[in-house]
Amino acid sequence: MHWYEMKLGSRGQTHSGTSQVCRPERVADIAKYLEQVGKNGIVARGSASSYADQALNTDGAVMLSKRLDCIRSFNPETGELICEPGIMLKTITEVYAPQGFMLATATGSGQYTLGGAIAANIIGQNGHKRMSLAKSVNWIDVVLANGRTERASATENEALFKSVVGGQGLIGIISLISITLLKRPQEYVLVEKRRMANLDELMEALKSVRKTADFCSVWIDTSAKPGAVGRGVLKTASFTKDAAVPASPFTLPKIKLFLPYFALHIAAMPSVQNLRYRLTRAQKKKVESYERFLYSSDNIRVFSTKGVYQLQISFSEAEGPQAIRRILTELAQTRVTACRAELVLTKEDTLSYLGSAVRGYTLSLDFFRRKGLEDFLKHLIMVAGEHNGRVSLQDDALLEPRHLVMMYKHLEKFTKARNTFDPQKKFDSDFGRRLFSGEKKYEQ
Repeated sequence: MHWYEMKLGSRGQTHSGTSQVCRPERVADIAKYLEQVGKNGIVARGSASSYADQALNTDGAVMLSKRLDCIRSFNPETGELICEPGIMLKTITEVYAPQGFMLATATGSGQYTLGGAIAANIIGQNGHKRMSLAKSVNWIDVVLANGRTERASATENEALFKSVVGGQGLIGIISLISITLLKRPQEYVLVEKRRMANLDELMEALKSVRKTADFCSVWIDTSAKPGAVGRGVLKTASFTKDAAVPASPFTLPKIKLFLPYFALHIAAMPSVQNLRYRLTRAQKKKVESYERFLYSSDNIRVFSTKGVYQLQISFSEAEGPQAIRRILTELAQTRVTACRAELVLTKEDTLSYLGSAVRGYTLSLDFFRRKGLEDFLKHLIMVAGEHNGRVSLQDDALLEPRHLVMMYKHLEKFTKARNTFDPQKKFDSDFGRRLFSGEKKYEQ
């Protein structure tokens, strides 16, 4: 059993901390390592995809799970895949897409581990059809603080399941997963891009998209002036076998670009966002393979030591248009443009206690770190609260305990589950201490 000291950082490079790190080779080793955990507890860390402090545990312990990536079994008749938590989403796609199967949730990135994706309760570009990834989970095995493994699902051991899903690793460590892969309807998707002149036009278009498209996302120009607030590019995709719109024979291979920090400044410049909007044709269609369509955000990686914040907020159908208009208007007026702004649709309320999604809209905003930004983002969090929005916990860096009380109606159920399954707080993190600081810390 080996431990070593390591300084770990977040994907957004806004947080870091030094921890005692272990790297189990087998699922059976998890309980053995838990016996050696000290006063600041332990948190599992997969692919380090969280923007902030979710997978950090300063002066505590961190369990790296990426070596726990074995596929135990797959049933092609039912689509049931049983595997360990460290397997990457892109690996599942690479193995099973050629056999005609797909993950139920089409995430923007394939870099998540499956266990981390469940612990974050992520949604995807087909959130208006399939909701969160956890909806396709049949059951999970969870190693608890006492070393015992318990199986949980939406119908068995429900409180454990709903607190581990979206619980950011604060209840236990997922050791085994049963998930259902879907039969892919077709090999290709018809991708359509349309320019939207303003938020009114966009919201009208999304009403029909919710019913017809299999996938949907919107790039938004956050620098647009009054009258054009909410303008952007609506991207939809639907499975197709239509040969009337052939795939291009000159398609270039996907190339990963690693860009320096100043690229974020360029992406956030109003002139660049305006140019991107203008260069997009009013309407464009193309056919491409499903595998090529997936994981578009993995094509570009920005390396930075200064930091990037992500604010992801979900709003209901009733509150969404007004709330999104207010946020985008404030961004334009204050000239705090985002280097990335994306809107996706969501189908229904999340099943987990700490899930953020509701039936409506999820707005994701990325900002490069600069002076005064934290105060402005805290203001946007309050604006979200005034419109009954929920800030997603998976990449949050700035929420406070009072925000949880305001936004999460099942918070008390999560707290009760945590006190039941881990009363001494053996599972903890920088994120956990930031938002649950009133709870008693685990002591050896």
